[in-house]
Amino acid sequence: MGTGFLEVVTTTALGGLPIAGAKITVFSGDEILYSLVTNESGITETVALEAPPKALTLDVNFEGVPYSVCDVKAEAEGFVTVKIHDVEILDTETSILPIHMSPALEEGEAVDLYTPEHNLVSNEERRMDVPPEMNIPANTRVLSEVIIPEFITVHLGRPDRVARNVRVPFTYYIKNCASHEIFGTWPPASLEANIYCIISLTLNRIFTEWYRARGFNFDITNSTQLDCG
Repeated sequence: MGTGFLEVVTTTALGGLPIAGAKITVFSGDEILYSLVTNESGITETVALEAPPKALTLDVNFEGVPYSVCDVKAEAEGFVTVKIHDVEILDTETSILPIHMSPALEEGEAVDLYTPEHNLVSNEERRMDVPPEMNIPANTRVLSEVIIPEFITVHLGRPDRVARNVRVPFTYYIKNCASHEIFGTWPPASLEANIYCIISLTLNRIFTEWYRARGFNFDITNSTQLDCG
């Protein structure tokens, strides 16, 4: 077995304020591995966790899951308790887990969040396609110049399905896509090439107003079949 690392960052006010003194519990199943407390910056100490050997993430013929998972619970007075399941841990890498906590309206409020299986080991069919309604001719528009926005509006699903829109920092979207499409253990050149592709596709969606020109009220989706990755 190898060793990966985990650091937890707790914030509120859309990430603008750190939550100091939050109680962080790291689980493996029902076993408590670590009990931590965030510092004045809302950050825990970095802890070590077992993970499959790094070499498995570089083996194209390996068909298993080359990372381990753990559950993380964050508790703080006056805030909704958050438990995140299946946090991925890679050998030699430090996973930084941001947990955004909302003020609680009543005592005992809690929410469970689930990390989806990594796209490289998921059995979900991967294909780049376009929903039929997207083929309807639209007035093609492009912005006057290529811009790198500070924030981007993301549709949490395919454009032809009802889902929430969220406004997130551009860099957050790119990092989120990359973390679901590549392993941080890959060689630097591979990481750079894949991240450049993700950035290029994202900027193309914004520059051409791909979705907005077709009547949608968002910039891009989180669908791996259409945009992310």
